[in-house]
Amino acid sequence: MVEKRKGLRGQIFSSEMMVSFSVFLGAFIIFLFVWNTMYNNYVEEQSDNKMQVVLIGISDAAVMSTGDPSNWDVVSGTDANSYGFASTRNTLSPSKLYTMQEYFAANYTDMKDKMGAGGYDLYIDVMDTEGSTYYSFGSPADTTNLSISAITAERLSLMDDAIVNLRVQLWRVKGRSI
Repeated sequence: MVEKRKGLRGQIFSSEMMVSFSVFLGAFIIFLFVWNTMYNNYVEEQSDNKMQVVLIGISDAAVMSTGDPSNWDVVSGTDANSYGFASTRNTLSPSKLYTMQEYFAANYTDMKDKMGAGGYDLYIDVMDTEGSTYYSFGSPADTTNLSISAITAERLSLMDDAIVNLRVQLWRVKGRSI
């Protein structure tokens, strides 16, 4: 007869297996957390890069272009093909800035889209070298809010034979894809 041995049978759930499974599960959860964090950082960085490209386009057009048509502030108003604030390259037109300030006050969403901001929020101001504001329009970012991602471009220009600083700010709520 075959003698049965008690206590030496194979066990499907040994204590060593439970410990190793727990360690594996813990490591896997940590890996997923790190992966998710890195992915979210990557997505935010890509969104900021896209926002920067849009910002450069808007700020370049603002100081280097007269718009299309070049006298949009007088004849075409909100139906212009493109908007630029220059009377000549790097010389801003007070008439165009005043008109744009009025357009933004009347319909912010349409005007920011026509300026090329798309889904981003836009704020533009023109200041002298001492910091006094001549014109401002759009929606400024709350830079104290940590859920806001904002970038700003500053361009030196002339206006009425004086040096001015045109500042363009684009911003978005973090986590919102554009």
